[in-house]
Amino acid sequence: MPARIIDGVELAKVYREQIKARVATVCAGGGRVRLDAVLADAGDNASRVYAENQARTAELLGIEYRLHRLPVGCGYDDIAGRVLLLSSEDEVSAIMVHLPLPAGVDPYRIQRLIAVEKDVEGVNPANIGNVVYGRSSLAPCTALAVVTMLAQVMAHERGEGFPPPPGAKTPGIAGEAGLLRGKVAVVVGAGDVVGKPIGVLLMRQEATVISCNKWTPGLSEIARTADVLVAAAGVPNLITAAMVKPGAIVIDVGVNRVTGPDGKARTIGDVAFEQVREQAGWISPVPGGVGPVTVAMLLRNVVEAAERHFGGAK
Repeated sequence: MPARIIDGVELAKVYREQIKARVATVCAGGGRVRLDAVLADAGDNASRVYAENQARTAELLGIEYRLHRLPVGCGYDDIAGRVLLLSSEDEVSAIMVHLPLPAGVDPYRIQRLIAVEKDVEGVNPANIGNVVYGRSSLAPCTALAVVTMLAQVMAHERGEGFPPPPGAKTPGIAGEAGLLRGKVAVVVGAGDVVGKPIGVLLMRQEATVISCNKWTPGLSEIARTADVLVAAAGVPNLITAAMVKPGAIVIDVGVNRVTGPDGKARTIGDVAFEQVREQAGWISPVPGGVGPVTVAMLLRNVVEAAERHFGGAK
């Protein structure tokens, strides 16, 4: 029987409705929910389009979106100055910096300037450390999306349905404590913003976590031990059916642009979807899986930062 699809589009809809309600509560209490985004023009049209789409989504949820666009030719001092200014302004509660940055500007040096309590992408190194110690729920959005999706699968296994119906109570940042107790989770990919934070959040759910990369000796054998297999290596079709334990939950974080036989570019993941679907119990598609939930988690972090900033933290 083919695996069930973890539909990120439908799941994101549920979370957006919850976010919208939380935004309304903050505003009704005299606060405001606002996202200040910095876009340093690096000649990347995709970043501009993403920012415009983000603005539209935020508006639908009642979130004020302010785009601070810096012109072509801007450098480290220009970007750092804007981030530091926003971090110091009391009316600002949520900050993100669009990537890529102009050539020669190190994202790490910029990200560490974002005030920790306003870092809604969870990219400030201090926030990563707080996530490790369980001191912050402003986790990197993709990692948060992965564990949120797993929480929903676990809820379905308890008979609660997937996706949850409108108005249903959904798991929090990473579901209930011990969500993955007794399960083996293999994460293929150990990037600082995706793979490593995913591993940390899975550990917080008491999974036995194995971190791998595309160079790991015996990767196929290790992957086959996984009850939960997360692919985040950035290698198209890296994960095949032979690498998947029957009935496993497979989350595909990969986003790869490839050219098909027809000469057209398309987006695929790290998982060979059609063949793995015949082996797995649950699988997330690309596109339509982790991506939409990641956007929802960013906006969830925005409203959570506002709740804390205006004294309504939950």
